[in-house]
Amino acid sequence: MLAAVPENENERLLALQRLELIDTAAEPEFDELVQTAAAICEVPISLLTLLDERRQWFKASVGLDAVETARKIAFCSHTILQTDLLVVEDAANDPRFSNNPMVTGDPHIRFYAGIPISSPEGLPVGTLCVIDRKPRTLTQLQRNMLGVLAHQINARMELRLQRRQLHDALKQAEKSRTELRASEERFRVFMDNSPFVSFMKDGDGKLVFYSQKLAERFGISSTAWIGKNDFEIWPEDQAQALRNTDIGVLLAGRLHVVYEQVPDKTGNMTHWRSYKFPCISSRGTTLLGGIAVDVTEETAKEAALHRTQAELQSANALLKELVVTDPLTGLGNRRVLDERLAAELTATRRGRTLALLMLDIDSFKHRNDTFGHQDGDQILMQMGNLLRREVRGNEIAARYGGEELAVLMPNTSEEEAAGLAARLLTAVRRTDWPHQPITISIGVAQSSRDITSSQLVANADAALYGAKTNGRDRFVRWSQLQK
Repeated sequence: MLAAVPENENERLLALQRLELIDTAAEPEFDELVQTAAAICEVPISLLTLLDERRQWFKASVGLDAVETARKIAFCSHTILQTDLLVVEDAANDPRFSNNPMVTGDPHIRFYAGIPISSPEGLPVGTLCVIDRKPRTLTQLQRNMLGVLAHQINARMELRLQRRQLHDALKQAEKSRTELRASEERFRVFMDNSPFVSFMKDGDGKLVFYSQKLAERFGISSTAWIGKNDFEIWPEDQAQALRNTDIGVLLAGRLHVVYEQVPDKTGNMTHWRSYKFPCISSRGTTLLGGIAVDVTEETAKEAALHRTQAELQSANALLKELVVTDPLTGLGNRRVLDERLAAELTATRRGRTLALLMLDIDSFKHRNDTFGHQDGDQILMQMGNLLRREVRGNEIAARYGGEELAVLMPNTSEEEAAGLAARLLTAVRRTDWPHQPITISIGVAQSSRDITSSQLVANADAALYGAKTNGRDRFVRWSQLQK
């Protein structure tokens, strides 16, 4: 019998590919674990298998000369479909394997026990298995030890992957250092021939040199600032920031790239990306050198881009809200209810309960015909406000359609949901409605383990119909209709 293909087959194959284990040489750390499995279980054959899209390949083996088999006949294709140990005590009497060529022919498998091994992401990529040519059973200790060995293989595969990643990271770091050294050399050549503003200061922060480009940019002569420090040139706040950066560069003894701002000759603030670095003069004194690029226009564009992105995010958030919100009631719309209902029903299969209320405004069409659709819209808006006040934070209130509303109640029994239904009836009776009071009818239903979304809605609708036929202004539980 062919094994099914796992639902996450694509992800599983990608995880196997990332491990880079298939078609690699034997490794003692895996061989030893397979040998240990054979010894513990007292069997002649033990394998560490990896399953790709077409074959079962043996990373380590004991008692078998083959290096791979077709996946379609592999016992391990069945093992990766489960999370625990698969034991076949007599393959000849097992309908899944009795006609398997590895049972009817070499290596004449009669006994098989396999446990999945997983990638670091938790995806099954292969198995640790033990095989005998005669029927047999495993003791509980042997079962437990196979699980321990499988965990060891998982850990060693992850460690092997981490070692490879570390090796790749070290290679990349060396490449980065080489590129950085080349970049620094290009930078020095660039600085010597730079058309951008450049400058040099002594240890006290006084300018000893600045380029003609800097003089032109700030409208000064080529000597006007020579011998002056930042506090004699710029406003105090900017001067202190510049000085703090300069001291940091000199203390660190290396290149710093910083963003600075100073006013130009007209008083407008300009923005600069400055490359500052210490350099030694011919007399052995430490000077601060630097070149700076005017990024005023770039900064303005970035600020505008950030504003645009913020506006876009705000618009997207509003659009998302509009997509999932009923515009009249302010409640969730049918799409939200359907999506949450499907998600919550998945949780019920793990033992949680789920309740659904279906609400209908009694005689709504007659009221619309009497007082007009504007009155009907007002009623629906008030009902939306009422539901938002009454439901809890984890409950979902939505407009199901027309005058029909719904409340989805996760982790809630039918009896608990009936309590909310009673409160809603009371709240509606106490509310001041335009023209004349309204009443509502409510159907209450609870999920079961295998129920579908449409069945749960149908049950709640049937209970709602029961409330209508029993006089309206009340709730009926689906379980009451089954008696």
